[in-house]
Amino acid sequence: MIRKIYLYDKMPTNLEENGIPIIDWKDLPEITRSLNNSFSFYGNYLLNGNNVKKIKKEKYLKAYTENGTYQYFRIKSVKKNLSGISITALHIGYEANRNFIQNAYVANGNGKQIMNALKSNLVLNQPFRYESDVASYHQFSAKQVNPIDAIIGSNNGNQNLTGVCDAELDMDNYTLTLKERIGDDNGFRIDFGKNLASIEETVDDSAVVNRLFLVGGVPDDTDYNVEQDPVTFGYLSVSGVTEENVQIAKRENSECKTVEDLKKWGQTLFDNDRIHEPKVTHEVDMVVLENTLEYQNIYQKVARLKFGDTAYISLKNLDIQVQERMIEYTWYPTLAKYKSVVLGNDLEMYTSSIETQVNSVKKKLETKSNELINAVNNASQWITGNKGGYVLLDPKDAPRRILIMDNPNSADAKKVWQWNVDGLGYSSTGINGKYGLAMTRDGAIVADFITAGVLSGIKIRSVNNDFIIELDNGRIRFIKKEGSSENEMFAFAPTYSGGQLQGINAIQNQGYSFALSSVGSNGAFLNVLEIPKDSTADNRKLNLYGEVKVDGNFYVNGVKIDKNGGSSGGGGGWNGQYPPEVTSDRDKRYWQIWAMAIGAGFSKQAAAALLGNAQGESDADPTADESGGRPGFGYGVWQWTDSSGASSGRIYMINLMTRAGVTDNPDTITAQFKLLMWHAPNGQWIATSSYPYSWTQFMTLTDINTATQAFVSNFERPLNSHPERSTWAQEWYNKFVNLEISSGGSYIAPIASPITVTSEMGWRTSPINGTQEFHNAIDLVNGNPTTPILASGDGQVVQAGSNYYDWYGNYTVIKHADGLYTGYAHQSRIDVSVGQNVKKGQQIGLMGATGPVTGPHLHFQFMDEYWPSSNAHFKNPRDYIKF
Repeated sequence: MIRKIYLYDKMPTNLEENGIPIIDWKDLPEITRSLNNSFSFYGNYLLNGNNVKKIKKEKYLKAYTENGTYQYFRIKSVKKNLSGISITALHIGYEANRNFIQNAYVANGNGKQIMNALKSNLVLNQPFRYESDVASYHQFSAKQVNPIDAIIGSNNGNQNLTGVCDAELDMDNYTLTLKERIGDDNGFRIDFGKNLASIEETVDDSAVVNRLFLVGGVPDDTDYNVEQDPVTFGYLSVSGVTEENVQIAKRENSECKTVEDLKKWGQTLFDNDRIHEPKVTHEVDMVVLENTLEYQNIYQKVARLKFGDTAYISLKNLDIQVQERMIEYTWYPTLAKYKSVVLGNDLEMYTSSIETQVNSVKKKLETKSNELINAVNNASQWITGNKGGYVLLDPKDAPRRILIMDNPNSADAKKVWQWNVDGLGYSSTGINGKYGLAMTRDGAIVADFITAGVLSGIKIRSVNNDFIIELDNGRIRFIKKEGSSENEMFAFAPTYSGGQLQGINAIQNQGYSFALSSVGSNGAFLNVLEIPKDSTADNRKLNLYGEVKVDGNFYVNGVKIDKNGGSSGGGGGWNGQYPPEVTSDRDKRYWQIWAMAIGAGFSKQAAAALLGNAQGESDADPTADESGGRPGFGYGVWQWTDSSGASSGRIYMINLMTRAGVTDNPDTITAQFKLLMWHAPNGQWIATSSYPYSWTQFMTLTDINTATQAFVSNFERPLNSHPERSTWAQEWYNKFVNLEISSGGSYIAPIASPITVTSEMGWRTSPINGTQEFHNAIDLVNGNPTTPILASGDGQVVQAGSNYYDWYGNYTVIKHADGLYTGYAHQSRIDVSVGQNVKKGQQIGLMGATGPVTGPHLHFQFMDEYWPSSNAHFKNPRDYIKF
């Protein structure tokens, strides 16, 4: 999607307001940002653009930036060139520098207090907010200086605020924030491997220190009348130091009065200041990197970094890993892509500059503007031959052909390329030909001969009326020609995962069938296997004909089919077992509903609400019939009733089950609970003003009375109120709340119903980068993007966090007693920790969209290893749970 750039005559009061769209750009506009330095916009607008007369100095632009926000820029210069006007603009944050601070002094304050002092001592009122998250305390003075100069500039020859606080200035339109650091450390690890033309690596290890001789102060209990030596420690080293690579230096801190304090302080020099790592810079050309097939994986990782973020880089020559941050970028705001980024760990140069930063940015703007003008002039000279090249436009003022020659004089030229509207050709005998090599505008190639051993990078097509077979780029396509258009019907294509070739896919396109057929005695083709025309990725279909034999196990929707047929399985989390305290038939009916509700993700209070209402409707009897079969009366646990009066409650309920796909015995609690879980979110549940909760919100309510009456009002919708059902619900809650639901050795679904599987386990085309990959899980949603995630079985947490693999985001893994592991990826929140024992059905987090995803969902896995060494160790969750 192209992001628009907007123009304003003046800054709008509402920053969300859109101005005049500016779309007629000659070149892609760019935003450049450097840490504690420049934040600016450059663009080259067409001379005949629709809004060229409106673009003037001191107007404002709004453009989309890398952190997902729109930022404002004030135009500082507009210069005309041969083909357009070059626009340079400065981020609106630098407008704060129009103000002045006479004197601001803080003797001992944190970042917030210092920023407040700067704002309170401003001469002019401006809409800027001065904020900070710096918690450490410092002394700071700003006298007779502009505010931005005081924060990141020369500060009248004194140390600026970012240098004093070891901090960084973030600009978000009118908000100026002094931060301890911009960006996050999400554990990105990038191995640049061998050197690329698109990555320039600079390593300076001249100042590396990996072993320290530490000198502290004189201990407090020392007799100062006698000359005393300070405490010392020799030597503190980082791991891996040998006599061959050791580099020793002395460091002093008089505040450390004991050896222990001295060692702790010395360790911070390694841990925080990273003095043992070389100064490294990686300048990455993102455009080149994106279009290099071999390094698309690196591009994907770098492209996910934000300004200030940390990346862990493996240095190819030193065999070590260093921490770097994105300290500079150039961004295409219309494409929402990086043009280039700079990763580095030498941050001192961004906080020690004595030149006024605003002046520095203005100089860069002027340089950029001149570069744009010179580039256009330079290109024009090359094309017209004024740079010394042998290029001729014929005729010069209104050329109809271009000649590229081995001599500046066309009469003397022998080797000639000629290009005109009809094609491109080459002559070795001058501009008048013969042209033995030519490519015409209708696509024909003419040559005296073609020498070929291996034909590489060509397209082969076999055409028969409206049917085409095409071999191109390793793909065999079967195409139907319809008028001037061509539609792919079927293709054989390579499949990839992680950049590695995995195999071949046979791909059927919607609207065209694919079949394996046998020839009959009369010559007719009879299908054995068919993918019909209406089969799609979202609704896959396969037809089998004739005798089908399966040698091995056969499963349907996760249910094993054998000579005894399939098994309908349990319902919603109840495994057929009861606690020893539940003995009567009546209590067992209620316990079954309770266990299924807890297994489906209900809070215990909402589960009790179901029991209170079941008691009022049928005493939880799945065969309770108000009418004896007469139309218009209710049937079952929750007394399903045909409001039209056309059929009996039981017939009405069975018809609903057919629509819901419930195949269990209708006269059972299991079947009716499944129907409840389908019926409520599919039209029966209507939120009222008294209880404005959706069905999924009801499932998580923690007040028993609210939950019970919400079910009465929103699901049952009776003529009269039923306050007594809250009392019954409370009684059932008290009876069941402390009883254990036996695991029974089985697994339950990790989110509440109704569950939709949006991507199956197996080979697929990645929705992130379009490559073929092995999807080692199934993706689940239920309509609630932050639905609670439940432990699928009892076990111990062995992984909980975002420090595992980049593509999982927040990720939890549970080890179970049977040796299997279940994995839960992309969570927005994790509620458990490593080593914690969890029970089946216990909430372990919330669904989310962390890591590379196209939307909120749960990536749910079964594994027999942690971490699996191959795809074979991932197990299909459908083999353990019926979805």
